[in-house]
Amino acid sequence: MSAQRYLVTARKYRPQLFEELVAQEHVTETLNNAIRFDRLAHAYLFSGPRGVGKTTAARILAKAINCTTPLDQRGNGAEPCRACESCRTFEEGRSLNIIEIDAASNNKVDDIRELRDTVRIPPQGGRKKVYIVDEVHMLSSAAFNALLKTLEEPPPHVLFIFATTEPHKVLPTILSRCQRFDFRRIAVPEIVSRLEEICAKEEITADEASLMLIARKGDGALRDALSVFDQAVSLCGSNLQYSELAQVLGVVDIDLFFDVTDFVIQRDTAGMLTLVDRIMRSGYDLLEFLAGLAEHLRNVLVARTMSDTALIEAPDATRQRYEGIAGRFTETDLLRLITLVSDAEDSIKNSPQPRLKLETALLKMATISLAVDLREAIQKIERLEVLAGEGTLSTSSQDQPLPKRQASPRVEKPASKRPSGSQAPSGSKLSSASQPPSESQARSEPQPSSGSRSFSEPQPPHRVKEPPAEPAGAPSKEPAAPSDSSSPADVLGTPAIQRRTPPSNDDAVSQAVAVEVDSDVATEEAFDTGPLGSVWSDLLSRVKEDRIHVGSLLQHSRPEEFRDGTAVVGVPDDFHRRLLTSQQDYVVEQIQALLSMPLRAVRFIVRDDLEAPDAEETASDFNPYEYMQRKRQENPVIRAIFDQFGGELVW
Repeated sequence: MSAQRYLVTARKYRPQLFEELVAQEHVTETLNNAIRFDRLAHAYLFSGPRGVGKTTAARILAKAINCTTPLDQRGNGAEPCRACESCRTFEEGRSLNIIEIDAASNNKVDDIRELRDTVRIPPQGGRKKVYIVDEVHMLSSAAFNALLKTLEEPPPHVLFIFATTEPHKVLPTILSRCQRFDFRRIAVPEIVSRLEEICAKEEITADEASLMLIARKGDGALRDALSVFDQAVSLCGSNLQYSELAQVLGVVDIDLFFDVTDFVIQRDTAGMLTLVDRIMRSGYDLLEFLAGLAEHLRNVLVARTMSDTALIEAPDATRQRYEGIAGRFTETDLLRLITLVSDAEDSIKNSPQPRLKLETALLKMATISLAVDLREAIQKIERLEVLAGEGTLSTSSQDQPLPKRQASPRVEKPASKRPSGSQAPSGSKLSSASQPPSESQARSEPQPSSGSRSFSEPQPPHRVKEPPAEPAGAPSKEPAAPSDSSSPADVLGTPAIQRRTPPSNDDAVSQAVAVEVDSDVATEEAFDTGPLGSVWSDLLSRVKEDRIHVGSLLQHSRPEEFRDGTAVVGVPDDFHRRLLTSQQDYVVEQIQALLSMPLRAVRFIVRDDLEAPDAEETASDFNPYEYMQRKRQENPVIRAIFDQFGGELVW
């Protein structure tokens, strides 16, 4: 049997100086200054979590106060010398001037009365008589009140140091008589650094992952981490390996967490069920698995949000794995997954079927839909409303982009073919679009009648056929002028291209309108907004009151043409065209309510001369969250999505 008995690491390497305390510099610096400048209070209260050095700091302070070595000969001008008689007797447990009391077992009034009697006795060969009362919050209210007078006006040779993990249980009258120091939890890197020092002294080798695991098991308490370290050394000897430690400590393998996120990305429900079976066969605690999964998702969120992964408490190799998968998720998706894990933790605690709860939570994570833009969701829902009202699905090519107008080669107009009474300026030219319409557009768009222009993209000149002559006296298909006295120019301003008098039906093909356009403006055919231009401002006001986002889109558009029951509206970009095309039936309904003539369709075409609004301007016109909340209350279909299918608003 060895002459020296075994000491656990927490006792063997207990700090004996202020500089050896880990992560409590804010306390040690203040106490050092108090000793240097002789400004010691009569009572101190040390509070904080377990295992962070409260009682150790109290012992060092008591030893430094009674140290007989002059201050100028001490380390740092305040540290105890550990060589004088007072320091040696205290470290050997023979000091009569430093008394430690456990308030958990000495919490009665009689115990405090005995303490009051002993404080009158002066110290024996020391400067002060120091009482260290541990777990002081365990004193009864009567005991606290019995201590008040002595604590407020103790003898000059007495100093009290109280330590507690629950300062809120200490009476305010006691707190007001003490100087309070709050000890901090110790960060994982600082615990790892302390463990490396101990390993170097004990000649123990350990990889980074093993020390990181031990430090995390300490949960901010160095004493707890040192206890786990002793257990690890007993298992692995002088060579600590992560795989062995994880198995004996019951730590869930981190690869399982990465498997979960992989299954979420792949939407693999079978993989999730297999993973739960692996967890059950390995004997892992389900709550510990969920706690680790929540921390794993938090680490992914940190890697996704921040450019630096310093906040992830893991080895460098693991941090790189987090950086690799962070780009596969959005912040919204990760927050939703963390919420599901948190809900699962609460439900498993009191559930008779914890495995089923875990499987349900993981399956929800695997089948959860990724976050989508709320504006697009609103557009789809409104489209579904229209289709539900009609009872049919539209087969038209409304979602296909329309080709942009292109300027055709300029052709000289013979003077003899001009209509009577009209003169074209010298050098006038004719512009027409050269792209033929697609087959789907040809089916969905109305065909123009004789004597009127087509609103699909016109055919090239060599494919134009002369239409059949109309009978004499046939009524003109030109729409009647609106009764309102306002003209399109009053609403939209002066058009860039002036419309000329159309030719008669007999010369519809052989004659053209010559226009002179500015060289900076693209050559296009002249437009007649007709009755659509006269009601455009009323249409904007009407739509904004009903569907503000549609009105916002129309506000940045303009009417181009109205012929044979088809309206053409110019939009600034393809984004406006797609969103307004999805609302075509609604726009037709609103225009029809303002016009006295039939309207069959509305076409939206991109115009380069229109400017798209800024993102801030568009966002200020429409609040999709409030709109969706209102729709949830009004529409039974949307309400069912939230109530029956667990829908949620994500913005």
